Amino acid sequence: MKGARGDSDSSFAIQLPVPITVSGKAYIDVVLLSNNYYTIRANDNDRIYLDEMAAQTKRVVTIAPGRYTIFELRDALVAALNTAKGTTGQYAIAYEQTVDRFRISLVNSVAADQFRIWSEAYMETHWEEWSGVTSLSANNLGSANRPCGFSSGGLITGAHTVVTAAPNAPDVQPYNQLFIRSSLASNESLGVNGESDIVRRIVIGNTPQGSVVHDVHSQIFDCITIAGKPEISQMWFEIIDIHGKIVDTHGLPVSFSVFFQDVDE
Repeated sequence: MKGARGDSDSSFAIQLPVPITVSGKAYIDVVLLSNNYYTIRANDNDRIYLDEMAAQTKRVVTIAPGRYTIFELRDALVAALNTAKGTTGQYAIAYEQTVDRFRISLVNSVAADQFRIWSEAYMETHWEEWSGVTSLSANNLGSANRPCGFSSGGLITGAHTVVTAAPNAPDVQPYNQLFIRSSLASNESLGVNGESDIVRRIVIGNTPQGSVVHDVHSQIFDCITIAGKPEISQMWFEIIDIHGKIVDTHGLPVSFSVFFQDVDE
């Protein structure tokens, strides 16, 4: 039912034909969805923070949103870095499969050329230094550091003849796990951000992009307890990521089953 909770396939409400009275336990099972999520998502994880030259002029570059392979992400990152660059040389990136890392260099550069890419770990403790450049917070950096392999460590520094390697492997899998929030929750299961209405974890795992996630893992304890014997006429659900943000399914549906089990007192 669109408009009741949200108006998308990942934020919606269901209006029952007739009210039902439930008690005992509720199970959310047999989750089906398409792993068609974007590797880079606009205004969510599309930014790289860097400074250039001796003046350390700060610059925010934006990677175009979309689904990427490692090589496609490399090319998109190069395009972003070379847009309005402050160096004389052009940015170049090689992907070394043996070590699973991006290596960043400058070509056709001059002796004065230098750059520093701010890793995720460094940004988390120094984000206030960007307050005069862009709007962000410690909990909302909106960076593409994880997909690009810039998660740990400090500043990733390169120069005229200095080639630098990313500290981590690139990760083009958009999500490894998602969560279902619902009005059925009874404060028994907490989300990673302290949400008290999580009713199910969805394991994406290593499902290839474009393939269907078929998540069936309910066990005897994988349920929520219904408080009392409420009469239900409507239920709402949201599919969220580890940051509590509603995910975009790009128009493709999500399917799952809801089971109620009476429990004798």
